[in-house]
Amino acid sequence: MSQEPEEGDDRQDAVGTSQPPTEEVPETDPDDGVDLEEDMLDTDDVEESGSAASSQHVDNLQRTDDVPSPPEDASISLEEIIDALRRVREDVGQISELSSEEGKLVEAFSLALLKLMQPLAKAIPVDPSALPREMVDVERANINPRGELIVLYGDGGMESIDLMDEANRDLLLEVIKDVIPKFNKLISERRAKIERRMSFLAAVTRELQNIAEAFSHAIR
Repeated sequence: MSQEPEEGDDRQDAVGTSQPPTEEVPETDPDDGVDLEEDMLDTDDVEESGSAASSQHVDNLQRTDDVPSPPEDASISLEEIIDALRRVREDVGQISELSSEEGKLVEAFSLALLKLMQPLAKAIPVDPSALPREMVDVERANINPRGELIVLYGDGGMESIDLMDEANRDLLLEVIKDVIPKFNKLISERRAKIERRMSFLAAVTRELQNIAEAFSHAIR
């Protein structure tokens, strides 16, 4: 005699043999996760990257082209050396001639200065600021008709420098630049002084002549 399973036993067998429920994996929303398209290079990006690399390559080539290439033949020939020495010899000869002419000019300048200064002044002051920087602590300086620069220093020392000496030619030029305007002023002052004397003498002479003429008429 068979027994039909009761309803409770079916439920128990169903529970005992049933598998654990499988968790449903939610579908990934394309908008929620990592967007792979952002990490992928599209055609435009590839072309832009290739263009930048090409530009950098061209710049490297240009910088390489800017580097001067060594000359094919850097050695100097014997003929070029001889020509350079000949030019040096010509320059030395010209320096000798120019130095001789300069010496003559300085001598003529000294004579002219002596003749012109003697009737005008015993010495002409030179501004210390016109002297070279090597001459420091100069309190006063004067040039005399003999072409000597008399320098008085702040510590009381005194020095006489011969401006006609070849070693002092540069100093001579600086002194002349400062002295010539003062020399012109002396000439102008001398002329004005003579004109004032002449004007005074002319006025007095006219009056004396008038007195002499009146006196001669009175005696008659």
